[in-house]
Amino acid sequence: FSSNLSDLLCCLLGLLYQEYRDKSTRQEIETRRLQDSQTDPEEASPSEETPSEAEPTSTTENKAPPQISLLRNSNSRFNLWQDLPEIRSSGILSILQPDEIKLQEAMFELVTSEASYYKSLNLLVSHFMENERLKKILHQSEAHILFSNVLDVMAVSERFLLDLEQRVEENIVISDVCDIVYQHTVNHFSVYITYVSNQTYQERAYKQLLQDKPAFREVISQLELDPKCKGLSFSSFLILPFQRITRLKLLVQNILKKVEEKSDREATALDAHKELETVVKACNEGVRKMSRTEQMISIQKKLEFKIKSVPIISHSRWLLKQGELQQMNGPKTSRTLRTKKLFREIYLFLFNDLLVICRQIPGDKYQVFDSAPRGLLRVEELEDQGQSLANVFILRLLENADDREASYMLKASSQ
Repeated sequence: FSSNLSDLLCCLLGLLYQEYRDKSTRQEIETRRLQDSQTDPEEASPSEETPSEAEPTSTTENKAPPQISLLRNSNSRFNLWQDLPEIRSSGILSILQPDEIKLQEAMFELVTSEASYYKSLNLLVSHFMENERLKKILHQSEAHILFSNVLDVMAVSERFLLDLEQRVEENIVISDVCDIVYQHTVNHFSVYITYVSNQTYQERAYKQLLQDKPAFREVISQLELDPKCKGLSFSSFLILPFQRITRLKLLVQNILKKVEEKSDREATALDAHKELETVVKACNEGVRKMSRTEQMISIQKKLEFKIKSVPIISHSRWLLKQGELQQMNGPKTSRTLRTKKLFREIYLFLFNDLLVICRQIPGDKYQVFDSAPRGLLRVEELEDQGQSLANVFILRLLENADDREASYMLKASSQ
């Protein structure tokens, strides 16, 4: 009986879908597509063709927008799947269970939000990146840091959106979207890692340009005032890819809550979520590594070596702690301990694998006079000898910059 009922429902859905197709004439479909293609040129999407795997950036040049009639119509007032005229007229809402309708809405939200995201990416490119005044102001290297691989990101979003749209147009009841999410995450979403990892340099470059180039600041302000930006700042467009990859994971989580347990759709949602989580983690790790590298470059510029120079910048090195201590000089007697002049300031940079000992010099610089691998450091606490020795310890370098053992008696400001 269960099998016959299932066959009957499938048959009924097929008839309803056929009726929907019969009513939707080709002329009506073409009218919707024409409305999309006649949008403002600066809002138009860059391509109607799926870009090739080898040349993801070539799709943005002199091509018409992708044909997404149902979802990308800027005049559409239907944000819910069940509010679409095709759905209401089909009668399918009276047949589907409430849980299935909720699932349809969750899948439809993923599709429509990708359409909205793609449109915003296109605005970032056409309105800002390709602005002729801005091109003349920015040096090629500045533009590269500022916009990174956004063309690749947009091409990937276009491919993704076209596949999602095709799935929606296959049937008024969406079969699944997470299988498409999975395939695109595995094969194409690595472009997000590149873009997000560049965020540290991007933010620094943007702040520097605002500070150093009044013409840049003026053009950006004027472009932001355009009604197309809807009051959003330029920087809010720049962070779109990072926001999107994290939101996609949340959208798939929402679908996962609504699918039937142990079903095929649950399996594809789990696979998609796992891959998206991997990409998000890689994005976060990329940001962390780039921030560390940026910090290492900054420290390297401040160091002047009195000893043999030590290469500071390394992809496997990062800063753990830095700060000022007091180094004791002279004989260690109770009398001299009370004389503050016998303490002189030194500055330490402690990395995960290296200690650098410096003295601060004019010009926000540090003169390095000793160093040692972190694994060759030993610390000895002093027995309590009164207030004068509070927070004092012995730092031993088993092998310092001169390949010999060295000791420093250091005093900290706190425990």
